[in-house]
Amino acid sequence: MNHAARRAVASIAPLCAAFLLAVLAPRPLAAQTVTLRVANYVPPNSPWENGLRRLAADFERISSGRVKIVFPQSLKASNDADILQKMRLGVDGALITTYGVAELCPDSFALALPTLIRSDAEYDAVLEAVEPLIKRKLDERYVMLAIAKGGWIRFFSKSPIVYPEDLAKARMSVNPGEDKTQKLLQSIGTRTVKGDLSTLSLQLSSNTIDSFYISPVFLASFWDQFKNSIAYMSPFRVAPFVGAVVFTKQSWNKVPAEVRPRLEEAARAVGRQMAKESSQLEEEAIAFLRREGLKIPPYPADADGRWSAVFEERRTSLVAAMFSADFLEAIDRALAAERQPKH
Repeated sequence: MNHAARRAVASIAPLCAAFLLAVLAPRPLAAQTVTLRVANYVPPNSPWENGLRRLAADFERISSGRVKIVFPQSLKASNDADILQKMRLGVDGALITTYGVAELCPDSFALALPTLIRSDAEYDAVLEAVEPLIKRKLDERYVMLAIAKGGWIRFFSKSPIVYPEDLAKARMSVNPGEDKTQKLLQSIGTRTVKGDLSTLSLQLSSNTIDSFYISPVFLASFWDQFKNSIAYMSPFRVAPFVGAVVFTKQSWNKVPAEVRPRLEEAARAVGRQMAKESSQLEEEAIAFLRREGLKIPPYPADADGRWSAVFEERRTSLVAAMFSADFLEAIDRALAAERQPKH
């Protein structure tokens, strides 16, 4: 090789080496999209469905398209038990209600005990106190991004229910999965009959029951089935119910760690909005039921004290046997602080 050729090779060699390095060097992986499949059984165009749609939009925006939430039609469920079964079979997440949360964390059903929590302020205080406990109890398998107020349950009946003594005369439909509620009602003297929304109309028409408890929003949605069977709604709120956004821990760990805190905050914000819209919808439902002729009897000044006495009689025996001490104590502290006279 002459001198000119050697100079040409020498000048080309660095370019060849650079080319080979560019071809053979490991390339950074493109950002992958995490798609989270979410199950639910919320009514169409309800605050809960609208909230889930907002949550999906927020996740995609905050993550710059790296995290998507989808709601396949195949994941539409009929109840919380159905949703949880889908999650055990590989579904990533869900919006569940009081009963679904209680399936994962049995202590949480204390929130639904009749007449324990009686106002929005008490509801807020108790939720703030127990949310960390629920999250900790779920931590092994699930991540709860948000838990929010879903509304209130009321008694609906053929005769007025105002005092605890009225329950002693009642034949009350109780969901088959609510053993704790059934035991508490039975301790007051209530005759309970197992049933759910699908059996209520038949139970009422056959005089198997004369009362049940449900959200006014749900009752208003099915009013045609019940308008000839019941006459009264309780003047007091029986118990709150909640909605919670939950993912399996395995699925949540696929989400990029750097965006998780912002996604969790988005979920909490959506939860607050759902609670606000649910409250407004509940007021509209009660107004509708009043216009349809449903009666709400007066609530006497001594009624709160009499309901409190019934619960206090069972707090250290029946109720204490149902739930963990730390959970009940957190509720007790929150209620005591909220019920202190405000100066």
